[in-house]
Amino acid sequence: MLSLLPRRGLTFATSSFPKSSCATRSSSSLSSYSSLVSEFSIHMQLERVASLLHWDAMVTMPQTDAHHCERGLQSAALAGVIHEKQTSKKIGELINEVNIEELEDEEKANFELMQKIYREKTSIPETLAKQQAELSNTAYVDWTKARSSSDFSQFSSTLKKCFQLSKHLTSLKLGSNPKQVSLYDKMLDEYERGLHSSRITEMFDNVENALIPLISKVLSSPKPSTSCLSPPSGSSFSIKSQQKLNNAITKKLNFKGRSDISVHPFSTSFSPSDVRITTRFSSQEWYQGLAGSIHEVGHGFYESNLLKSPVCPINQPLSMGTHESQSLFWERHVGLSKSFFNYFGDLIREELQFSYSNTELYKASNKVEPSLIRVEADELTYPLHVILRTKIERDVTNGDLEVDQIPRVWNEEMQSLLNIEVPNDGEGCLQDVHWSSLAFGYFPTYLIGAIAAAQLEYYIRKDLDFNGCIEKGEFGRIEEWLKKKVHVKGSRNKSIDDLFESEFGERLNEKYFIEYLTNKYAKLYNL
Repeated sequence: MLSLLPRRGLTFATSSFPKSSCATRSSSSLSSYSSLVSEFSIHMQLERVASLLHWDAMVTMPQTDAHHCERGLQSAALAGVIHEKQTSKKIGELINEVNIEELEDEEKANFELMQKIYREKTSIPETLAKQQAELSNTAYVDWTKARSSSDFSQFSSTLKKCFQLSKHLTSLKLGSNPKQVSLYDKMLDEYERGLHSSRITEMFDNVENALIPLISKVLSSPKPSTSCLSPPSGSSFSIKSQQKLNNAITKKLNFKGRSDISVHPFSTSFSPSDVRITTRFSSQEWYQGLAGSIHEVGHGFYESNLLKSPVCPINQPLSMGTHESQSLFWERHVGLSKSFFNYFGDLIREELQFSYSNTELYKASNKVEPSLIRVEADELTYPLHVILRTKIERDVTNGDLEVDQIPRVWNEEMQSLLNIEVPNDGEGCLQDVHWSSLAFGYFPTYLIGAIAAAQLEYYIRKDLDFNGCIEKGEFGRIEEWLKKKVHVKGSRNKSIDDLFESEFGERLNEKYFIEYLTNKYAKLYNL
């Protein structure tokens, strides 16, 4: 497939041009552009192989130090090969041979992305690329052990190395950038292209200021019963029954990919035709496992609806915030709606063998209760978890906070934002895997995604009977709308702001998120 995909992509790209336009285009420039797409296709396919190694490590590989050590060496070797191909002189020569003025709009966008990728990759020596892969693997093992023993000191020295290497890599990518972009802005750009920290801080501040008093009002109101979420005393929910329930629901949602169990739920894609998700289950609570599955299905829809060819940057997801908007749209705006439980209530009762009503299921699943754990937090308090992590990684990156101070600041902020006392590091600053992967700048995308999901719901209601689609099980109509507005666009836009501006006439706006949460929970809690 590696040799065929670029050629098929080339045919697609050139055959769509009017003949009069093609006649004015230099054959040598077009040939160089086509060869450039082919070169990128090869190393992008190799990156898919690297993802497969990661998926195997998380899902099927024996979880021993020896296995992780060998996988780390394998990943590092492959990273070296990928880096060598990404930074080859041939790619640089092809880029120099292309006359961007002769390209069509989509080709220009793709070419600019390839230029950026090449420029940043060539700024990183191969030795550092291998070091990053090795450190990520070592850090994951160290983080796992520290989390298990709830002792941050066992991870702090490794985390310092993660921050130091990430900052060094980022500074190399920046080079002598005339715009003088900050290190954290550049880290953000790795995951949320085109949004600067000042814009994110403004949106997050508005969300924080709106949610803290709203959460206070909600917590002062009578709480709905959550007895339907837990098994009777001395009993448990069958993991097998939960798997059967989740598989039935994801199938009705129209997800066609593979589903497995892992410690940390995630989704991955090896092509639009091979998208896989994982989730986790608890015998003492059933909804979190279901929510995790629906969340990952949202990611899966995005990946499976990207254009299959050519395999090139423009046909990749726009940003992680955009990606998260899709998962949160399905998890919260579909999976936490009244209409969802009206449609799936009978199936849930049948598989879990209880008799709670649809209304009881809806209210219990939407109960607000501050949580220590981000991935288990309700949608009203969840944003504050993201804001906390964003502040900490930003401050460490900017030199305003030492790594050893993270547990203290974490605990203080949890008390201030959510009035929660953190009992140990495992349930505090060690709960997330992201920093062990050097994924600094990733956390903000969770809240960006939540903001975007609420805005998407606002606009889909202008085109569809959204509640009616859910209650009738017409999930394909919802997916098709998202496919048209978001998925097939790939990376043709410069940012999520640019995407929303082109589709809806306005950039990302947190007011829809604030209004969605305010209206929903005012009704739920009779405020």
